[in-house]
Amino acid sequence: MDLDPNNITGRPYFVDVLQSIGRPIPATAVPDITLPVPPRERRTTRPESETVYLNFKPSPEMLYFSRRFAYAYITRTTAPADADADADAAATTIRDAIHAVLPGLQLDLLPPSYSAHKTVRFLTPDDREAAMEKQPFALGRGGGGGGEVKLVREGETSNVERVSLECVVHAALLDYPKEQRNEGDIGRNCGSFGHLMEVDPACYAAPDMSPVRIVVNNKRPSEIPREIRIRYANDRIPPSIVSRHVVPVQILGVWVWDESQSQYVDANGEKYVAMYNHAP
Repeated sequence: MDLDPNNITGRPYFVDVLQSIGRPIPATAVPDITLPVPPRERRTTRPESETVYLNFKPSPEMLYFSRRFAYAYITRTTAPADADADADAAATTIRDAIHAVLPGLQLDLLPPSYSAHKTVRFLTPDDREAAMEKQPFALGRGGGGGGEVKLVREGETSNVERVSLECVVHAALLDYPKEQRNEGDIGRNCGSFGHLMEVDPACYAAPDMSPVRIVVNNKRPSEIPREIRIRYANDRIPPSIVSRHVVPVQILGVWVWDESQSQYVDANGEKYVAMYNHAP
């Protein structure tokens, strides 16, 4: 991996960040138009996956809520693959299979997600874990036999992959809007390419458009885009994108995880040391 900040290849030309509908538009924003992408930067296929870094600490209420959910998958060995295509039939199959083992367990069956047959909402996280311990749930005679219902926790479905944070990148956000110079907005605007570790506190009170210097943790430095395009929508129904603010991104330094030293080091072997007093 090339750690020269000026020689990081494969960086996306830009990332889009859509602001909340009706959010005040900075004076520095300009009318939104579709900017051309240079031929060398154009994608010929849709990306197979997208990485999202959550730059906030979930509240206890959010964690409690998410731990109540699981996704139910029906597997049959003696019935056609579309036997559970009907939503009501799938719900009955899942509920009967679970209640045959855990009678009286309270649950709600919601529309499917993550290719599951149903999303299951339990009354409490403990109820979900009780069900997880008893699975898989065999299909009885009423369910057609020859199959089972399996539950997968929120965040553990096959299309979700936890990425390893192998790099630390020091970057400068140029022409960053004054109205969004706060920890929350900076973290959200960087959420597609890194977990926000540090922010130079001097940027918060900057009276001009001086660079916002940040440190992010991610899988590879090539995730850092060349531009962040912050887009703003009006409050009409339906809303439409009306303005944008382009933030060029400059990479200042790169450190990668060195297993032998159990720390992040740069191209010269120098370990990463926190740069700023403020870290989210």
